[in-house]
Parts: sequence; C-alpha cells; structure tokens
Amino acid sequence: MQQQILHLLCTAGTCRLHFSGREHQLTAGCCMIAMASHVGSISPSPDCQLLQLLLPADWQASCMPGSSYGVCGWLHLFMHPIFQLEGDTLAVVKHDFEDVAFRSEHTPDAYREEAVRQGMRALYLDVMNAHAALFEHEEASLRSADIMSRFIRMLEAGTYRTHRDVAFYAGELCVTPKHLHKVSTQVSGRTPSYWIRQFTMMEIKHLEK
Repeated sequence: MQQQILHLLCTAGTCRLHFSGREHQLTAGCCMIAMASHVGSISPSPDCQLLQLLLPADWQASCMPGSSYGVCGWLHLFMHPIFQLEGDTLAVVKHDFEDVAFRSEHTPDAYREEAVRQGMRALYLDVMNAHAALFEHEEASLRSADIMSRFIRMLEAGTYRTHRDVAFYAGELCVTPKHLHKVSTQVSGRTPSYWIRQFTMMEIKHLEK
C-alpha cells in the first residue's frame, strides 16, 4: 500500500487526534507533518479551522529541498512531527498551505503536477526554516545525506515489515553496516537500529488501535 504524508495546520480552535498510540491536541498555530498511517481519528472543535494536505510519500520526496539540509530537515520533522508556529512564520506557512490547495484546484491539467510540486517545495523550505529555529538541524555531507535519505525511503516503503537487520539495509545501500551506523548517527543522531525499531513500533501501535 502506498504510504502517504499528512500535513495539518490548525489556524483556529483545537483539534484532537491520535498519533502513534497517543492522544495529542493541536491548538491554533500547531503544524503536524507525519505518515498518515500513524495518525488515527481526528476530532476538531466546533470553531476549529484546519488546513490539510495529503501527499504520496514517493511524490513528496521530489518536493524536498535539493541540499543535504533537506534530508536532515525531514529527519528532524520525523522526530518532532508536531510543532508550534506563530507570528510571521505562521502567516507564511498558512499562505503556503493555501497556495498548494489553490494550485491543485485552479491550475490547468497540463501544468498542475509541476505547479503543486513547486508549491510544496516552498512549503517545505518555510517549514524547515521554522523547525530549525525550534530544533537543531545539522548539515551533512551530500554523500551521507544521500545514503540516509535512501535508508529512510526504504523504511517508509514498509521494508521494515520483512527486514529488521541493519546488515540488509547496508547491503542494499552498498555500504558496510559500520558505515551505515556512522552515517545515521552523524546525520540524525540516531542509529539505524533506532529507525528500524521506530517504524516497527509505530506500525504496531497503529494496528493496535
């Protein structure tokens, strides 16, 4: 089944939802970017205003910034999927959400996909800049970023369901397990085993709901 990425921005009121087995409450200014399969029921308050975008995970990858910072930014978003925006930053991200929705509805068919892609790229740049102000993002070498990006994409595709051995992923990436461990630790601050367990545990919690 194709994995999808859910993007939510609460601009007024509150919204309760279940994410990875826990209940969270989004308040005005809260943004959330997470795998849709890990998000359960969503219950908005009567006065809630919620902007929502749903994007296939493989298509989302093509919208990410081309620098290695994009990989690190995405990993930090994965570790901290719910974060608070305010002031000008909130206004900019809100405009990005609305722009993508407008492009998807009003751009002629021949140019719609590329127009939406450009809108999403702007959204990710603005979100990552805001996220970096809240959580420390580190730059990685292009080679390390590429390895880490492909590793995470394999997990997002569901490979963890059948393969939980770091050596398997290292082999698929044409590196040694030791090198994959080094790259993962440098880029994300976490070991490859952590990421495999993280995806596995979120899947288990989702199935238990």
